[in-house]
Amino acid sequence: MRLLHTYGILLILFQLTGCFNDSIYKRDETSPKFQPREYYRKHVSFSEAGVSNASSLAEEIKREITKDKYIKRAVVVKEDGKYVVAIQMKSYHYSKAETLSKKYKQAWEKQWKIPIEITFNPGEYRKVERDLATKK
Repeated sequence: MRLLHTYGILLILFQLTGCFNDSIYKRDETSPKFQPREYYRKHVSFSEAGVSNASSLAEEIKREITKDKYIKRAVVVKEDGKYVVAIQMKSYHYSKAETLSKKYKQAWEKQWKIPIEITFNPGEYRKVERDLATKK
């Protein structure tokens, strides 16, 4: 009988403390994943706030250009007030590089109103990648 009362009290304590319910910190699929004790931190990205700094713009350019199926890798560097985008094309697609660079250059200069230089020469890509690695 004593064991039955103990289990009954434990069951009531678990229900009162919320062990059988979901967490009090509700989140959906779009909410960011936080480490323990970070649930109180407000999470706002630069793009949501309407702020665009050089690194976020460079990341956005890189993310957009690497979505293309003919582009293998890209490096974006800001130099003397203009953005230099070095592209490494996938094998057998270098003939499309000129048209792709013109398309992206026109779209980005129209969208962000900043000067952009796009290069697809493999030697220049390696040079920009090496310079970026030594900067960090």
